[in-house]
Amino acid sequence: MYFSQAGNLDDNALDQNIFESGWIDSFSTILFVEDLELEFGIQFAEEHFQDRRFATIRGIAEIVSEIIDA
Repeated sequence: MYFSQAGNLDDNALDQNIFESGWIDSFSTILFVEDLELEFGIQFAEEHFQDRRFATIRGIAEIVSEIIDA
């Protein structure tokens, strides 16, 4: 849904900056974060948004996994 315009998300796409690529904007980011928190029963902290990995799909998946495992 959020990255549908990206087409087929191969390994290269998973590491592209989602903001620079125009796949998500600031308002969509808020909705995206809310959806992730609801879907996975997690809560992001300020430090997660400052993590460089938060700019890629693969990085966000890693952060979500770390929060779940904590």
